[in-house]
Amino acid sequence: MPLQLLTPPAAEPLHLNDAIAHIKQDAGIDDAHILATIVAARKSVENRTWRQLVSARYRQVLDSFPGMGEFGTRWGYPFMLPSNAILMDRAPVLHVESIQYLAMDGSTQTMPAADYTVDYACEPCRITPLFGKIWPIPLPQIGAAWVTFSAGFASPIVADPVADTVSVKIWRPLAVGDVVQFSNSGGIPPAPLQINTDYTLVSVLADGVFQVALAAGAAAIDITDRGIGQSFIGEVPGDILAWIRMRVGSLDVFREEAIAMSRGKIENLPFVDSLFDSYTTW
Repeated sequence: MPLQLLTPPAAEPLHLNDAIAHIKQDAGIDDAHILATIVAARKSVENRTWRQLVSARYRQVLDSFPGMGEFGTRWGYPFMLPSNAILMDRAPVLHVESIQYLAMDGSTQTMPAADYTVDYACEPCRITPLFGKIWPIPLPQIGAAWVTFSAGFASPIVADPVADTVSVKIWRPLAVGDVVQFSNSGGIPPAPLQINTDYTLVSVLADGVFQVALAAGAAAIDITDRGIGQSFIGEVPGDILAWIRMRVGSLDVFREEAIAMSRGKIENLPFVDSLFDSYTTW
């Protein structure tokens, strides 16, 4: 199904500092090229896995809702992909913002969130009407329905040492009592925050702006600096980051689509062509 990128990721999963350290390069010598290889490596991962590393917003376009007229799932099946389920084309899904469609008069309508359920634990993420509900009947033409959603393993954060707040732009809805973890690439998180540590939200001051503590009911942590490198809420899997580092190293050493071997043989580098994967249509 067509997938439109609405808001691209605000940072790369691998910071320039980490890439430079991996390839043992001096900062400032070839930063632009290294940054370009980070982007290429990240896109190669996303193209192959259909996973979003750093959070982004998408619109998934449908011609119609699936399985109209069917109700619920069959009893006795511990897991299934119902024929009336919308399966999301990116993972992991963070938040389904809206489901919209063109009504018979051509107007844009939004399906009430109370009429459908989202299984965020499943990959691919499943969306179905609630029991007793059905999908609306859209205008019978192509592109008549769409789902707006966000996806990603992690999202960049900005710390405010004055207000002791943390801000994030694209993430799941947050509420007091939620438990979050932070990660970092290229440095250290805002002090005194630590990676791989559970923090509890003790206040949500605005959409995506919150304060954390080590436990529910405790005082908000006094944040003293903005950190070094890029910090995130959530974490990109370490094995994926390891692959990106190795791919950055390959793209740094082998800067062409082929390599001349010591015996005079020319070898193609197949991963170069994989960078086209997300642009193919047939």
